[in-house]
Amino acid sequence: MYSDHRGHINCHRGMRRKCLGNMPVRGLLHLAILKVVKDEPTYGSEIQRILREKFMIDAPRAMVYGLLQRLEGHGLLISTWDTSGSGPARRIYRITEEGEEYLRDALEKLVRVKAIIDRLISG
Repeated sequence: MYSDHRGHINCHRGMRRKCLGNMPVRGLLHLAILKVVKDEPTYGSEIQRILREKFMIDAPRAMVYGLLQRLEGHGLLISTWDTSGSGPARRIYRITEEGEEYLRDALEKLVRVKAIIDRLISG
């Protein structure tokens, strides 16, 4: 695991196994993706950009798309094809009611965990 000059967490090919084994980011990435899609339905490369800019998570494209497929398979996201633009069709992801409930429950648990982490860090 390493951070770049902007403080982004990098999990790219050469460091992937070590990074994912040592950082809790792997377990939080699906929650960050659900949060991004909840805030605004969007497509995969935009989700990846928002993860990098808003959460400072520089996740590989394959990891993001793999998680999108799994989240959709579990019924937490749905996708549709957007063919309205002049470019190629893009898959737009939206959160489902089940996904919103899952995210809400997970974030409530993280609040409790954050309190423990804060106490560990402070002393």
